[in-house]
Parts: sequence; structure tokens; C-alpha cells
Amino acid sequence: MKRHHVIRRIGFFERYALISLGIIIMVAGFYFFLIPLNLPAGGVTGFGIALEKLIDIRISYLVFSVNILLLFLGLAVLGKKLFLRSIYGSLLFPTVLFLMEKYVTQFDIQNDYFIGAIFGGAMVGIGFGLMLKYGGTSGGTDIPVKILHQKFNLPISLGVYLFDGFVVLFGTWVFIDENGILASLYALLAIFISGKLADMVVIGGNDKKAMQIITERPQEIKQAIFDTVGRGVTLMNIKGGYTNQERIMLVTVITKQEYYIVRDIIAKLDDNAFVYVTPATEIHGDFVIEEVE
Repeated sequence: MKRHHVIRRIGFFERYALISLGIIIMVAGFYFFLIPLNLPAGGVTGFGIALEKLIDIRISYLVFSVNILLLFLGLAVLGKKLFLRSIYGSLLFPTVLFLMEKYVTQFDIQNDYFIGAIFGGAMVGIGFGLMLKYGGTSGGTDIPVKILHQKFNLPISLGVYLFDGFVVLFGTWVFIDENGILASLYALLAIFISGKLADMVVIGGNDKKAMQIITERPQEIKQAIFDTVGRGVTLMNIKGGYTNQERIMLVTVITKQEYYIVRDIIAKLDDNAFVYVTPATEIHGDFVIEEVE
């Protein structure tokens, strides 16, 4: 039996339900595995884990306060569009963390750093990947990373490494008397695991993908990709081997953050398009890594 798979458009409520689920999974990873062991595994929450030790304020309050400051910094420097896109995740994350702190008992993982780093990193990565896949953002250190990229042309990946590295070093200094550098080494393991799993959840194991699109509306989809993510699109004349029909195939290379946007464009304009995605492991020439705002 023939089965024809169309590209299903993801509705507003479904999108935000899945983004919310991703954030809840992320928070659970921190709350049940990383926070009990004081593993400062990057980002605002990792910073909050270390800062709580110094000023004895709930981590959820610290994350909320820092996220609000970063939100308004982003508004001032990067504009209203990023502010509006970031506000949901920036507020939901500390809210879920506060509710867990108040009503949910943490696991007793018996000071097992290996278990904490593996399962905490995995849950944070799966949640983060799910959030990214459906076009969400958790705000936080994403904002200063984008500021450095826009104002100083610092690569996004380098900005992430710098901020996560600062958090781990800060955590090392805070917890040095209790754990030496042990907690920080496991925090680095958790960061590595979360990054790998986030990539796999979004669009497989590689950060960049080549997307091939065979559609009845090539010009409209091409223009929409130009207008939204600014990616170049190659048009290729092809001929169906079974139907002998002349068609046009679009080819573009995207990052994992752009996948949801391009997928949504295709679903809106031609949900019967034939689309397949392959790893783009070697890219040379004019490919600029821009984070979509």
C-alpha cells in the first residue's frame, strides 16, 4: 500500500506545548541530578548553583533575576524581536524550577557524580534539543552570546564556550574547598553530553545539514528562505524517473537552529513537498553562521 507523507504544519499550541515540555525536561535534569551535587554545568542555572553557595538565595530566584537582566540587555542591544522571542523561555524556566523547589522532593543519588553528570546532562540536552527543534529559546546566556556575535563578530560556538567556561571556573572557585576540581570535571562531562544530545534531538548528530526540497512552489519557498534565515538556495532542474515530469529541486545548507523555521516555511507553502535532509560535514566557501533572532 502506498503511503504519502505530507509535511505537517505544527500549530501554535502544539509548538508551545513541546517547547514547554523541553523546558520542563531541562529543569528536571538540573533539579534532580545537577543541583544536588553542585555541578555548575554552564548557563545561567550553572551560575545560579555556584552563586547560591555565596549568598544563600534560592536558585530559582537567582535564575529569574539574571534572566530578567539579560532580557532587558538583549532588548537594548539586539532589539524587540529577540526580546519577544526569548521572554517565554526566560520566564518559564525559573517558574518551573521554583515549583519543583517548593513541591517536589529531590532524588537521593548518594553523591554519585557519574550518575549525576550522565543523567543530568542527558536530560538537559534532550530538553534543550526539543525546545530548539520547535523554535524556542531559554534566553539566559544565549543573549550575551548573540551580543558578542553581532557587535564583535565572535563566532556563536566560541561565545558559548567562553560563557560556559566562565561558569565552570566560577563554580570551581566556589566549591574548591568541598570538592576540589572534581565537581567541575563532572560539570564539563555533563555539558559535553547535553550538547551532543541536543544536536541529535534537533536534527541528528551534525550541526549543519543540507536540505533538498522538491516542490511545486520553488520560487515562493526560495524567497521565504531568503527573507527569514538569509540562506542561499540552489535551484536544480530535475526529471522524475517514474513520471518523467520536469521539476525544480531546491538545495540549501542550514544550521540546527534554522531547521524548525525552514521546515515551517515548507509546511505553510507546500505541505506535499518532498524533503530529505543529509549531514553537511564539509562546508567550504560562503557559509556564514548566523543565529536566527
